[in-house]
Amino acid sequence: MGETDSCCKNEIRVALAGVGSAVSGMLQAIELYSKGEAQGILHPALSVYTPSNIKVVAAFDVDSEKVGKSVGDALFIRPWSLTKYTEVHCDVVVQPGLLLDEPRFEWDTRSSEPESVVETLRESGAQVLVNTVNSGLNRSTEAYARAAIKAGVAFINATPTPVATSTDMERAFSAAGLPLLGDDLLSQIGGTVFHAYILSFLNSRGVRIKQTYQVDVGGGLENRITVEQDELRLHKRSIKTSTVTSTLPYPVKAVTGTTEYVDYMGNNRESHFEVVGVTTLGAEVEAEITLRTSDGANAAGPLIDAVRAAKVALDKHIGGAVEQVNPYLFKMVRSPIDPISAKTNFLKFFEA
Repeated sequence: MGETDSCCKNEIRVALAGVGSAVSGMLQAIELYSKGEAQGILHPALSVYTPSNIKVVAAFDVDSEKVGKSVGDALFIRPWSLTKYTEVHCDVVVQPGLLLDEPRFEWDTRSSEPESVVETLRESGAQVLVNTVNSGLNRSTEAYARAAIKAGVAFINATPTPVATSTDMERAFSAAGLPLLGDDLLSQIGGTVFHAYILSFLNSRGVRIKQTYQVDVGGGLENRITVEQDELRLHKRSIKTSTVTSTLPYPVKAVTGTTEYVDYMGNNRESHFEVVGVTTLGAEVEAEITLRTSDGANAAGPLIDAVRAAKVALDKHIGGAVEQVNPYLFKMVRSPIDPISAKTNFLKFFEA
């Protein structure tokens, strides 16, 4: 069987809730992979699925500049778009999405009703709905999740809104026999996972961590929204801190989170870390690190993995939160574990 035949047989039909930089990273990575040019993909194959098996069949957004355009064009509408590394060949037209929350700043929007989203999902034959709408749009995210249940599709929640960690939502997806992945996507090499691995490594070398912090500055719409909404900023800070400190077997003084929005940084982010600990004899060890990354590019790999994990969960008839997968791909989970164990469990999930 040729590669084209294999892709058709193992096709994963995906709908997008939000057509922003994270989705741009995912689709550009898939394009590069299909041309043999992708770099840094951690898992080229998971079960029988490669990135080339992912096919977008529906898309929703509330930005009036994106609605009515093809996904391939909508991805690169400025000012917050990810850098174009390659053309994205996707002619699926962006439909008006769900906006049940009050926008926090002036924004020209076009929205639709949940029933319309459900109908589009059914007509498109979507198997997985990927939710990457902006943080803070809690009611909109919940509405997309309920639309997924009505349409009979798996749901991936890349936002900090509690869905996979919501008891009511988890029960609803479990009752429907539909996989639920989330919450709050963990970047491939973002500040949180980088910080977690640093602490895990130092702990494995006998360092007793006394205190640590991580502060982020960056551009992009997500950073702007986070900085301008105190409740959201504190919520995300709590999630990041919990994820980072869960790598240690003892409590530690820790502070993490986004502290400033810098418009000219675009889709880029700069993270600053300090770690202070003690080694043999109580001698102090201190590390200061700066990490510079691109948010959209950082989301590409984890989203590609999440889509394939959702499809394998569908194949296995798993309903509800996929606990063997979620701690590896998301920050806010029911039972946080260290990153090494999370990866081990994730890979075991794809074994026959």
